Amino acid sequence: MNRRIVLPSRVVSLFCLIFLIPTFAASSHAEQTDALVLGLGKTWETPIYVNDSGRSGPTVIVTGGVHGNEPAGASAAEQIRHWPIRSGKLIVIPRLNVTALASNTRYTPDVAEDEKDLNRNFPYSGIASEPRGEIAEAVWQFVSKQNPDWLFDLHEGYEFNISHQPKPGQDKSVGSTIICDSKLQPAIMTERMLSAANQLVTDPDRKFLLRGKSGPKRTSLAAAVINVLGKPAMILETTHQFQRMPVRTRQHRAMMNAALHHLGMIDSNCVDILTPSEEQSRRKIYVAVYDDEGASERGVGTVSKVLRDNEAMAFSRLDASDIRKEMLSQFDVVLFGGGSGSKEAATIGDNGADAVRHFVNDGGGYIGICAGAYLCSAHYAWSLNLVDTHVLTGKQEVEGKGLKSMWYRGKSTSQKIQLTPEGQEIFGDVAEHLDVRYHNGPIVSPRGFEGLEPYTVLGWFRTEKVLYPPQKGTMINTPAIVSGDYGAGKVISISPHPESTEGLQSMLTSAIEAVAVDPR
Repeated sequence: MNRRIVLPSRVVSLFCLIFLIPTFAASSHAEQTDALVLGLGKTWETPIYVNDSGRSGPTVIVTGGVHGNEPAGASAAEQIRHWPIRSGKLIVIPRLNVTALASNTRYTPDVAEDEKDLNRNFPYSGIASEPRGEIAEAVWQFVSKQNPDWLFDLHEGYEFNISHQPKPGQDKSVGSTIICDSKLQPAIMTERMLSAANQLVTDPDRKFLLRGKSGPKRTSLAAAVINVLGKPAMILETTHQFQRMPVRTRQHRAMMNAALHHLGMIDSNCVDILTPSEEQSRRKIYVAVYDDEGASERGVGTVSKVLRDNEAMAFSRLDASDIRKEMLSQFDVVLFGGGSGSKEAATIGDNGADAVRHFVNDGGGYIGICAGAYLCSAHYAWSLNLVDTHVLTGKQEVEGKGLKSMWYRGKSTSQKIQLTPEGQEIFGDVAEHLDVRYHNGPIVSPRGFEGLEPYTVLGWFRTEKVLYPPQKGTMINTPAIVSGDYGAGKVISISPHPESTEGLQSMLTSAIEAVAVDPR
């Protein structure tokens, strides 16, 4: 596996300095990507990525994260910015409203009441001649200067438009729609975009529809591009209800793939491209976070926040259909978090398990937390067999309660662990003795599995959680965190939850750095 070199990020302000920093040059085209910052020094500063092919063609702007409770648009835009462009210029602003995204709210916090909905602050002929608020002003200044041929704004609805039956007086959700002005859009392009999205949808009540009569709402960014600049624009809405993040981002990518194909800007299928290519400069550690059945959605959210706050790392949330060799090969580390290890295994299936093993064997890193630690063990028939751990399990008779599973120890508690010298070397910015959240993570011992080397203990449990008398003495002084080698790759198995323990979140990023190190 080709591993990435992590370099410090370099960004500049668009409005303080008209100065661009190149981030890569592709070999096949005169392709140049520049990183800018909109609103440098402001609480809402956000990066802009300009991917210029060096060849004549349209200028397209893609925006995400206008509303903070619609994170799939931001995530999809972050992935789309890495696509190889053969003609024209692709400009991507993935996280346009960073303060709203950080608070997971639709509205921008700490601004005047009439500025809270960023997507109602843009000019509209006959309604408002100027944008409202400094974010909208900065965005509109940038967009107007680019004078794009197209703008695509990525959003999420709360329910599926085709099946939503709102109460009287309530608006119908625009989830799973393409919103445009049909007079400005080539019918063949919108048909291709709808077809691309709907090929991913099996439930007829969740199919995408075209809303092309009234167009985007007045004073939205897309409406401003249409009515003030006279250029075509679309709002692409996926649906949050019942759909995990990987489903929604894939739908966004499918629609944008069809659009950019139609415009002649790409000449291959880019839907599965989530990170920079190996030919491009690698500035971060790229982490694939499993987000499908078996993974706790709350836990995935916690991990995502920790990674988002680390400038040296970037991540994408993948579901079972993404756990394939060609997808994982784009990443440095794969992470399976809390939930149910057996359900995670069942959901990715044998093919997914083989893909993970192949990825790690070729030099990728694996982080397993709680359920993910069960998954990477060498204990169960469904285990990945990545690290030589046996798991304390089975059932025992408990007086007055019957047969009880020994792995289950009840509600979440705080337990004491002690880092070993090897653990202190990896997690050096935390103390040797720690109080860490524990919620039924595996209690492990050596398995002796054929082909696996003995694991290294990075931390010991020094207290224990006991729900039933037979569990007494089975957790204390057993490994809490272990590491091991698998082929050319590295594995760290973490039984407790430092990522959700106040003050210990850095242990997750330290573990990722440890398994992402190039073994060569």
